Amino acid sequence: MTAYLKITDGLKRSLGYLDEDDSLDEGLKNRMSNALIAAESYVQSAIGTDLEDFYTSEENKPLYTLVCNALAASYIQNPVSITSGAVVNVDVVTNAIIGQLRGRYAKELEDQDGQNIKSKSPDSEN
Repeated sequence: MTAYLKITDGLKRSLGYLDEDDSLDEGLKNRMSNALIAAESYVQSAIGTDLEDFYTSEENKPLYTLVCNALAASYIQNPVSITSGAVVNVDVVTNAIIGQLRGRYAKELEDQDGQNIKSKSPDSEN
């Protein structure tokens, strides 16, 4: 899995901190970073990793950022769910956004496969 986001890509703000807030201790920053990495890993595993630049494309990055930040914020606000092994329920909105990204991913994968098939077929215009 690849980590694309930083805690200043909305996670700090979603937790009530300003991006420029220097009062955060290193422990909290580290927890935020780890939660964001875990969220990105979860989302990418739920959707797929075969398409290059899918998560960083102009049309997908806003949704990807939103769902990862929401999930990471949930991990930070409920730390016992990570350490105790308890099941973390992904809320309805997060599931809906992941479903939306899955649909986009499947469409892009289908389009890419179609282009690969066309480029491999012999030219019939000879």
